[in-house]
Amino acid sequence: MFAQKWREYWGLSSDPFACEDADKDIILSEIDLGAVHSGFDRIFGDPRAPSPGIVFGEKGSGKSGLRRMMMRRLETHNTDHPAERVFVVEYIDFNGYIDEVSKSVKSSNAEGTTAAGVIGQWEIADHLDGILSIGVTQLVNELLDGGNMEAAAKLSRKQALDAQLLAGLYYRSPTRTVGEAVHLLRSRIRNAPTTFVATFKKVLVTLVGAAIVALPFLAPQYDTLAEYDFLRDEQSVIFGIGFTIAFLPWTLGWVSGLFAKSRAKKAARSVRVLPDDAAPLAELLATLSSKERAEHVVPTDTSETSRYELLQRFLGLLDGLGYKGLYVLMDRVDEPTLLSDNDQWMREFVARILDIKLLQHPNLALKMFLPIEMEPLWRNASPEQLKRMRLDKSNLIAELKWTGRELYEIANQRFGACLQDTAKAQTLSDLLADDLPVDYVLDTLNSLGTPRYAFGFLSEVFLQYVKDLPNDLDDSSNAWALPRGAFDVVRAGWIDKAGLLRRTLN
Repeated sequence: MFAQKWREYWGLSSDPFACEDADKDIILSEIDLGAVHSGFDRIFGDPRAPSPGIVFGEKGSGKSGLRRMMMRRLETHNTDHPAERVFVVEYIDFNGYIDEVSKSVKSSNAEGTTAAGVIGQWEIADHLDGILSIGVTQLVNELLDGGNMEAAAKLSRKQALDAQLLAGLYYRSPTRTVGEAVHLLRSRIRNAPTTFVATFKKVLVTLVGAAIVALPFLAPQYDTLAEYDFLRDEQSVIFGIGFTIAFLPWTLGWVSGLFAKSRAKKAARSVRVLPDDAAPLAELLATLSSKERAEHVVPTDTSETSRYELLQRFLGLLDGLGYKGLYVLMDRVDEPTLLSDNDQWMREFVARILDIKLLQHPNLALKMFLPIEMEPLWRNASPEQLKRMRLDKSNLIAELKWTGRELYEIANQRFGACLQDTAKAQTLSDLLADDLPVDYVLDTLNSLGTPRYAFGFLSEVFLQYVKDLPNDLDDSSNAWALPRGAFDVVRAGWIDKAGLLRRTLN
């Protein structure tokens, strides 16, 4: 029998268990928000009081699924509580950042030619730069695409300046260049610094200088000026003063531009996770007063102090736009090419961000979905390392484990999401023959242990059984339901397969 015919008989629009990648799983966005692991609420916390959350789990244990459910919960929270919205950043794609840091390290020393050299020189500043780049890009695109403009109109000059400077440092988007983003922000946000005032002052001073230069020529034509002999006798001095005043603002502007360009280049080089693009930032810095340039921190190295200042400015900007906190969801650290080959490099990469100063930062919720290979980070940590991390205050789940009942209920949710209105079946148990009790299925799912193995098994066990059915099977036949014999044939192989994959992948 063709699988499609079998699904049509039961009223299924698609295979509920076919997708193995949570980020490509359409069904995951349709199941009930309450259908989550029992530890979800501990990790999620309360958006009104952002807090960290850390979970370790083996491959296929549902970490990315929990992250997606967390995204859905946060979207619902933002809809239901518009005055208590939180801004969400997904920190999940590291290859581009690691490649850029590798280029930076290689240009400065020979150690950068090895993967160990790159990861060994990774800093918490690099993590913060990556997070800020994602967050700033999302926020700037939201503003430039017409969202939140009412709040943007109320930003103070300082917040408007922060928006432009953060964009100059961190904005990276396929839809706009950094320069385009900075210029659009300048035109759309009230109080944003512009070049008009500075240029007007220069022109005004230049006109004053030109007027002084013109005085010796005008003196003979006006009796009032003719009385001043020095206008005739000290022409060279007057010309010198006039030309100096006329050209001074442009000279100072040129010198200031050189300093701004130098500072912008240092800042762009210090943000190692992004390609250098200093020109928009240099242009912006040149428009600021000396006081504003002194007040705003622009990084010149990989110091974490400057990054925390920039993080705080970003949080202040979010607050000005109506967001009461920032959620950062970190996942898929075992997928970057450079990290996947070595568990130790992976641990070093993650260890840089496990710092109590960041984990407990006000109005920040860093949620980390980490592979089980990372678990020795805290289990084998020294007392000094444990004090630095303080994971005991971070809503830690040491290992993400599922019971057979939990997996079965999630499977039922997925099954229900694929049912059509006229479906014969209502729950997964309707597809089981009388000789296949639900308790036996629960025991099997418990042995498989993770959503990936459990759902992969359920998909295969039905497909293997259906392909041996005749395509003209009578609708009244009992053969439409899965018998225990067919279940056991696939069960044994999947339990062995799950054990082998655990030993290989984890």
